[in-house]
Amino acid sequence: MKNSFYTAALAAMTASMGATMSVPRAGNYPIEKNPGFGNVAVGQVQKRATKDLGLPDDTLKTNCISIGFLPSEGDSASPRYTMAQINGALGAQSSTYGWYAQITSSGFDGSQLLAVKEDIVASGAVFVASVMPSIDFSAVTEDVAKQVASVMKQFTDAGVTVWLRYAHEMNWYVTDGTYHGDASSFQTSWKNIYNAACKGNDKVSCFWSPNQAGSVSDLQPWWPGEEYVDLVGIDCYPRSGDDTSSNELFDRFYGGFYDAFSKPYGLPFAIGETGAGTGQKVQWLKTLVNQKEKYPNYVSMSWFEFDKEADFRIVMTDAGTLSQTKDILLAGGNDQCGGSGNGTTPPPQTQNPAPSATSKPAASGTSQPVSSPTNSGAGCDWGCWGWDCSASVPCQEPWTCKGGYCK
Repeated sequence: MKNSFYTAALAAMTASMGATMSVPRAGNYPIEKNPGFGNVAVGQVQKRATKDLGLPDDTLKTNCISIGFLPSEGDSASPRYTMAQINGALGAQSSTYGWYAQITSSGFDGSQLLAVKEDIVASGAVFVASVMPSIDFSAVTEDVAKQVASVMKQFTDAGVTVWLRYAHEMNWYVTDGTYHGDASSFQTSWKNIYNAACKGNDKVSCFWSPNQAGSVSDLQPWWPGEEYVDLVGIDCYPRSGDDTSSNELFDRFYGGFYDAFSKPYGLPFAIGETGAGTGQKVQWLKTLVNQKEKYPNYVSMSWFEFDKEADFRIVMTDAGTLSQTKDILLAGGNDQCGGSGNGTTPPPQTQNPAPSATSKPAASGTSQPVSSPTNSGAGCDWGCWGWDCSASVPCQEPWTCKGGYCK
């Protein structure tokens, strides 16, 4: 399981403050050493063809931000949760499902990930697999990378889209002894993973996700380069005393990183994990889901649903917090970004039409066309209600293409 990161000194400091600290790194994370990034000048925005991130169109989305969770693994004050439990309590279908595993030797069998495969597949969510090398970066050879790729393929063969967060928070974990090596050996290991797992599998995206740092320049040595990255994010947790209702806090945490690593390359930006402690979590959640206009590449946010060093839970918690969470996350606000709403309505039963000379085969791993909600689509065999669509594959009237599907 993941490391325990907090020391007796932190516990003493927390007690002396007389309040629960909303500190970064529940579950596997250290205290953030610096407050965030300042503004970073960047050049002209570049365009880049990115992978299909596979975010389901009918799962939880708030103000055009797909919402997911990292369920507690049971190695903390919170028990083990399944995503089915979280979805049931929330009354919605989560968009992402985060889980952790370690590479402890030259053989990686993915048993920590495969142990929850049934719940992941049933959830219908994108699987955010955080694979943490406890061996030296230099030991993550091409052979080890192929083993990681083989495990990822077991998920994609089951229809799951994977965001592979290899060696996340690498800039922090080399300082606390969790990871071993330097930026150069990390770069080599990352490229081995990318070439084995992400380059040859369209349903696996490599997710570069460092920890908060003092400045963007501190992260540059760890940057693999746009050709080896499919999406980017950074892990930040508010501290006790931070104004979590402030957009300025979001800008301070994420703005400089976004301007340096997402905006110039047209790369999707996702928050691999975040959370806030008692007294801050509801306001932080509101702030997180109201940033799409300023950060158009921002696609997804995953909440750390653990009680570990602080109680970060917003769903598997007291009735009052859960009620506020529902009010925020189920509000919708997705009219301009496609999708079927806030993920509270189960997707329609899929039907596979008989092939014809004009029918468009569904792409591997994508949702199949669904039946028309009315009889007006009788006889329609392409571009119909629920059909995959794009600029080159339009919908038939009366449907229009929204969020990749005919609506």
